[in-house]
Amino acid sequence: MTTPTPDAVRTTLAELVHEQVLTSEQADTVSNRLTALWAPATSSPRRGRIVEVAGYLGGAMVLGGAAAIVVPTWDSFPAPARFLLAVVVTVLLLGGTVAARFAQFGEADARHRLASALGALAAGAAAIAAAVPADDAHELLAGSIAALAVAVPAYALVRGAPLLAGAWLASSLLIGDVLDRSQVEGLLPWGLAFAVVGALWLLLAVPVLGNPVKEPGLVAALGGCTGFGAAEALITEDKVPLTIVGLVIGAGFAAAALALYLGTRTWPALIPAVLIALVVPATALAGLFDNVLAAGFAVVIIGAVLLVAGGVALATRRPQPRTQ
Repeated sequence: MTTPTPDAVRTTLAELVHEQVLTSEQADTVSNRLTALWAPATSSPRRGRIVEVAGYLGGAMVLGGAAAIVVPTWDSFPAPARFLLAVVVTVLLLGGTVAARFAQFGEADARHRLASALGALAAGAAAIAAAVPADDAHELLAGSIAALAVAVPAYALVRGAPLLAGAWLASSLLIGDVLDRSQVEGLLPWGLAFAVVGALWLLLAVPVLGNPVKEPGLVAALGGCTGFGAAEALITEDKVPLTIVGLVIGAGFAAAALALYLGTRTWPALIPAVLIALVVPATALAGLFDNVLAAGFAVVIIGAVLLVAGGVALATRRPQPRTQ
């Protein structure tokens, strides 16, 4: 029995994708696993990751240098020239996103990471392009909408953390601008609005069939941290009703983030849960009793509870069988 060549396997996978037996992503995953088996024993995955990181650093340096050249003289360009330049950059970045997504060379995971990073940059460039023709009062509104309009379809094409982070940032800026434009006053409506935004992002991390999000841990961290910010903003107002609302919001987000961690086993979901547990009760008690000692006792008690819970989890954890 002859061993199939890499080209033969890739051809077979392409045929299976064409016959809709496999999706394109599944075929990329299979090809990536088989490529690792065919690779010589002397090849180093760590070396490949170092080269990839070096490429990202090089790209960041090029973009930073270009920005250092263009930004100081940006306002001196005519508006049509600024708009055209931003549109050209957006198109080039989107082209790079599509090219990296469907390229047939290199490691599939690395290509997807590159495509997602380029897509996030394209969303940023689209935001700049949309803000140029808008007046000063509508720049943020136009830019955030344009960024979402690019980031969401791009994420449908390329699942990746940079695009998710870009969409979260654009959605947060959009909500803030809408509230400001509507002349909403008081921390309560602002805190509740951002709590709703955080809750929507947490829902995207729920492990249900058909969920398009591939990075539930990141989504849980982003949504939970949004809720943490909303709760902390309400508590620091030093008004008892707002402090109580902030405590309720914080407790709800901490419980939801912890539940998502237990359901998905992705550690980033623990970030907002731990932040809320350590900061929100201490801030609330310090404000309610005007006493820092109360905050200190709260941190000690919560820390002891977390230590006990961690010890119980370690003691009851069943070892996973090793696979050869």
